[in-house]
Amino acid sequence: MPRVPVCFTLDNLGDAADLFRGRILEPRPAGSNYALEVGVPSLLALFERHAVPLTYFVEGWSAERYPRLLRDFVARGHRIGMHGWQHEIWHLLDPHEIDELGERATQSITRACGTAPTAFRAPGGQTTAHTQQLLARLGYEIDASFAESPQPRVVSDAMVQLPYAWSGVDATHWLWHKASPEQAWQQWQQALEQTVAAATPYIFIFHSHVMGMQPARLAIGERVLQQVLADPRLEVVSLAELRLRTLATAAPTAPALPTRPA
Repeated sequence: MPRVPVCFTLDNLGDAADLFRGRILEPRPAGSNYALEVGVPSLLALFERHAVPLTYFVEGWSAERYPRLLRDFVARGHRIGMHGWQHEIWHLLDPHEIDELGERATQSITRACGTAPTAFRAPGGQTTAHTQQLLARLGYEIDASFAESPQPRVVSDAMVQLPYAWSGVDATHWLWHKASPEQAWQQWQQALEQTVAAATPYIFIFHSHVMGMQPARLAIGERVLQQVLADPRLEVVSLAELRLRTLATAAPTAPALPTRPA
């Protein structure tokens, strides 16, 4: 039996989301931005210890604010994805706002990294049909937003939707359900068993402000990594690799039937 793909991703960088939500009025000064200065390095070190490829979905504002950090991330062999401009509630935006913010964020990330992003994840999870039209126009290849079915699907000739389940998100366990680290570990074990049984890829989403700053949570992240890497039924792959596999196994599109002249 083929092994089931598992992907690891990170979301949110720096103060973008807190600024948008009004939790802070200006970026935190150096020395007090613990999610950025402690959480991000801790998570990068965790994944690099195990040579696991990452896609980090960052806001366009963050790319403008921390371009060196993004370039360092790319230099380490990871990928940068687009996560809105300032973590807006994406599915509530009108088409004009989606176009404006999506284009602006794409340009900001391109300037910071030297190459255009090819993966997108909607802030808050839910994407829109108009968003996928914009992504196709801008040359994106992956929409990694939430969908009711966790099964990857081909959206167009070049773009694939690679959805996640809420059980794969660290905030689901530790912020929303107030689980202990051990409870989160048990729930992730159950989720991995279910993904093996369903033979459906599984995508993890970690955050520097959720997992990266607490040693007990980081330890659970390491246990999850070790379990996935040691399980012969599972295989760690990048989102880019999962996209290629999805395209390779997708059913060919039937050619259009010729129309009979009237």
